[in-house]
Amino acid sequence: MSGYIKGKIDTKQYNLIPVCYDEMISEDNPVRVLDAFVDSLDMKKLDFKNSDRKNNIAGRPSYNPKDLLKLYLYGYFNGIRSSRKLAKECERNIEVFWLLTELKPDFRTIANFRKDNINNMKYVFKEFSLLCDSLNLIGKEIVAIDGSKFKANNGRRKNYTKGKLEKQIKYYEENIQKYIDILDKEDLEETDSKININKTELQKKIQEAKQRIEELEEIKKEVEKNGEISLTDPDAKHMKANNNGTDISHNVQIAVDSKEHLVVAIDVTSSPADQGQLANMALKSKDELKVDKLTVLADKGYWEGNNLRKCKENNITTIVSAPKESGKIGFRKSDFKYSKENDWYICPNGEKLVKSKGKKLVYKNPKGCKECPLKCKCTKNKKGRSISVTENEEILRENEQRQLDNMELYKKRQMIVEHVFGTVKRALGYTYLLLRGHEKVKGESFMHFLIYNIKRVCKIINIKDIIEAINAKKKEFTREVFQVNSFLASYIIFRNYFKSKMSIASSYLNC
Repeated sequence: MSGYIKGKIDTKQYNLIPVCYDEMISEDNPVRVLDAFVDSLDMKKLDFKNSDRKNNIAGRPSYNPKDLLKLYLYGYFNGIRSSRKLAKECERNIEVFWLLTELKPDFRTIANFRKDNINNMKYVFKEFSLLCDSLNLIGKEIVAIDGSKFKANNGRRKNYTKGKLEKQIKYYEENIQKYIDILDKEDLEETDSKININKTELQKKIQEAKQRIEELEEIKKEVEKNGEISLTDPDAKHMKANNNGTDISHNVQIAVDSKEHLVVAIDVTSSPADQGQLANMALKSKDELKVDKLTVLADKGYWEGNNLRKCKENNITTIVSAPKESGKIGFRKSDFKYSKENDWYICPNGEKLVKSKGKKLVYKNPKGCKECPLKCKCTKNKKGRSISVTENEEILRENEQRQLDNMELYKKRQMIVEHVFGTVKRALGYTYLLLRGHEKVKGESFMHFLIYNIKRVCKIINIKDIIEAINAKKKEFTREVFQVNSFLASYIIFRNYFKSKMSIASSYLNC
């Protein structure tokens, strides 16, 4: 005896009993969820290419878009995004054999499917969100908003700013001058033996440098218009990334429901800062959840008066952290108490700062500041201290107080939203984007967070229960379609009957 566990089969012997792939896939395998979910989708309604073969019967039959979508979801679910690698999985992976019934599309077909249908992934994401809602996994009361930078499909060398262009133009101009000096020196010495550089090669280098300067000057015109330009992915920008580094990236924004930490809304922006995205994401979340009121949690990066006002006008309660005031020495704006009844500020010395006349909203008291013993701690301005406010000052103060009153709720923001980006980037490996342009990047982001939601649901609920819910939803949809079709059939029968009676009556009158 060898003392080792032996295999059950002889790999060189034919099996007398046929292999059943379904028996090789366990009942609790998440691939069954992917299969059931995609089968429940109406690909024609979701506008997937080749979803309707009735109007496209000429030529070789295409692959069913459901099969290719299953393959992509399976690939992203297992961290495989390359079309070539997915094509390899079709040749060797038993789960893919079962999922695609041994179909083996080539990598170009797989890549073209993603290219042609990536914008439709937002509809697939919404369909799964509806399933999550039917499973009572979405609370629809509180969402947390945050953004993260994802590396774009654009190298650093293909990104240009004004300063970078000026340095490169200066570099090529210095090279041209250096080559000209060498040529002049060679002409003066009138000998080819002392200098080993060929005149023709130098003249070629000068010409190449001049051509490169012309190209950079053209790019400079675009940079002056837009401030920055990326040649490979025009929508990508130079942004601060994690660990105090920078990269050419897209800013991906998400809203996460607080109940089971499922992503409910997604957007992509070229703005490096989150400021200005609060109202956008809050309204998207409210629209997706179909609710009348909503509470939104966000960090200080989203602190902006107009956005807070817009949220308030749309019945959205915001709990956003206020940024710390600048300055380490002296009195800050928060040290001045505002009296809403009297519309003035009271300084630490007890003096009243009243609203001054003018276009700007400024509160000051030059007479009170003139002989104030605390002036040296307050301001260096000879005219005294002034408090500048904006038209949204009241809303900012309301939000600041609301955040202080709900600190326990605000502290949950990190647990709700930040771990989602950590899971997507670290566990799933989606640290960079494969596609280019806003719309395609947005579609790819929907794919990333759809997979996150599927994985999350598979951890929360038993696989069999998820499949039962999908099948129940599918039956309900089929019943609704049948009822609509029955109504249309009855209408057509009645219409034809009515037309026939009218034609008989018309012929009788003509007689």
